[in-house]
Amino acid sequence: MYSADKPIRTCDEDLLCRSDFAHQLAEAIVKLSSTDTFVVGLYGEWGSGKTSVLNLTEEVIGNISGKDNNPKVTLIRFNPWGYTDGTQLV
Repeated sequence: MYSADKPIRTCDEDLLCRSDFAHQLAEAIVKLSSTDTFVVGLYGEWGSGKTSVLNLTEEVIGNISGKDNNPKVTLIRFNPWGYTDGTQLV
């Protein structure tokens, strides 16, 4: 069934081959040798599949971390639409 507004959650649902990009992104994040914190932003137009790619990337990172027992990566989802000003972030 086609739903233009519902992101996919797993690589099994990926009909547009976005999981290849998600795998590459996840591996780059996990293999980063820096001990500094960093932020990954994904930009694109409304409906272009950003949330789907994030879901796939999160799935792959979970799979990689689970295999390697790697607690190095901590994922935090941030939705800026839930805040009206900076004081609410604290």
